Amino acid sequence: MTHHVAPPRPAPRPCPPTKLGRDSLKRDSMGSLGRESLGSLGRESLGSLGRDSLGSLGRDSLGSLGRDSLGSLGRDSLGSLGRDSLGSLGRDSRVPGRPSPVGAPGVPTTASYKYRPATTFPATGYAHPRLVTGRASPCVDQGYHTLGWCSPGPCSPCGPCGPWRSQPTPPSWPELSDLPWEHAAVTASPHAGLGHGLGVQRGGADGEPAGFDSLPDDLVLVVFSYLDSLALARCARVSRRWGALAWEPTLWRSVRLRGAGLSGDRAVRGILRRLGGCGAAIQRLQVTDGASLTDRGLTQLARRCPGLQHLQLHHCQQLGDAALAEIAARCGNLQRLDLTGCSGVSTLSVAPGPEPPRLLALQFLDLTDCEAVQDAGLRVIVRNCPQLAYLYLRRCLHITDAGIKFLPSFCSQLRELSVSDCGQVTDFGLYELAKLGPSLRYLSVAKCDQVSDAGLKVLSRRCYKLRYLNARGCEAVSDDAVAVLARSCPRLRALDIGKCDVSDAGLRALAESCPNLKKLSVRACELVTDRGVQCVAYYCRGLQQLNIQDCQISLEGYRAVKKYCKRCIIEHTNPGFF
Repeated sequence: MTHHVAPPRPAPRPCPPTKLGRDSLKRDSMGSLGRESLGSLGRESLGSLGRDSLGSLGRDSLGSLGRDSLGSLGRDSLGSLGRDSLGSLGRDSRVPGRPSPVGAPGVPTTASYKYRPATTFPATGYAHPRLVTGRASPCVDQGYHTLGWCSPGPCSPCGPCGPWRSQPTPPSWPELSDLPWEHAAVTASPHAGLGHGLGVQRGGADGEPAGFDSLPDDLVLVVFSYLDSLALARCARVSRRWGALAWEPTLWRSVRLRGAGLSGDRAVRGILRRLGGCGAAIQRLQVTDGASLTDRGLTQLARRCPGLQHLQLHHCQQLGDAALAEIAARCGNLQRLDLTGCSGVSTLSVAPGPEPPRLLALQFLDLTDCEAVQDAGLRVIVRNCPQLAYLYLRRCLHITDAGIKFLPSFCSQLRELSVSDCGQVTDFGLYELAKLGPSLRYLSVAKCDQVSDAGLKVLSRRCYKLRYLNARGCEAVSDDAVAVLARSCPRLRALDIGKCDVSDAGLRALAESCPNLKKLSVRACELVTDRGVQCVAYYCRGLQQLNIQDCQISLEGYRAVKKYCKRCIIEHTNPGFF
């Protein structure tokens, strides 16, 4: 009897998974999907998932997603995925040519996006700084335009603290009268070591951008070296570490105090107290833009800073000769002294009296607008400073030819001299200056209306290496002096003969003898026409600046300059040239 055995029935084939629609996917149902369930989801199914749907996916659920599945996910869908969820995605899961959303190595990160969770600020009013980045990679250096600034506030070194902005608006500084170096104690901040206004955030061990605190002390000192004195003193109040670094003596070699209402005496006293015995490190001091310094502060500076080399004091009306004598006696390395606008200064000596015990090494002296300087005081100055090479006596109205004659006697190496607006200087003064010979390179006798052709002729023949001459407003200077000057000083580079009695003949002689002329001003020279300007343009092809304001120059002369002097900047008052 034959038994027929029925063939085994084949196992039922599993039904193909149906593509889930957007409406059928819920946040709760997505949370329980395993690796196998997500592996079969197609591009269309995942493409419509929003941030809320993908927010609860874990590492295991996302690990099996393929290239096609993740290819259609947009910025909003991946924006809410955490680091743990995306950490397991392999190289094959990313679309070729599209950067990784987390900036993984091996994948281009030029246009990646980085999720930054909302920051909870402490209740004390501090605004925690964070790096404001748009389309930028966390692996590359961020440009200046990506940094944020803070608003003023009492907790910040730059003022009251407010919400951090994404635009790089400059910070508003407090009044300069609130000197930060007056606060001797440095209090610890809840954000110790954090630079308010620098637009950085604290780095972590999980790959966050490194914060300013992670920099070694050497690099922090390099950053601090670019700050001025006031900003550096404010940084010292941020934290204990910054306080120790900001008062490093090497950062205070150059001190600049500026701003209306700033007391230089108070600032110098606070800085010297904080530096302690390292006050000798200060080599430069600038008091400008409305700040003031008196004899008391300057005397204290002289006693504590013997290594001072450069001193610039502008419009310090309460400064006198006694404090300057203290500076000259104690600061033997002083080389540059700028006393512009110090109306109380009349002379410079090591000790009171005309007989100093020793000489100074001063090379640069600016006494512009020092109205108290007279011939006797000038004699003491030049006798005490034999190495003087740059001397500026602009608007020293009491200087005459008697004081000018001391210059070649004591300062034989004088290179630059300005006696502009010194109305009592005449041709006899120029005769004395001619004794300087070829060492004189720069001379300004602007608005010295008693200077004429005779003085300039003698000076030009003796000082044949002259490079710059300013005779603006000397109406007695004519073509004869300009012709002698051009033949005697072929190295002339800049000449100002505005409002002088100069015509086209003088300009032609100048152009033929000085082809290397760079700057020329014939402003308000009524006798200069197009012919003179054309000669200058033809022979002086390297002319860089030409002033023809208030002259009888037409469009023809203007075009000639533009034709031959390609890089020349023309100053004019003719509206037809535009």
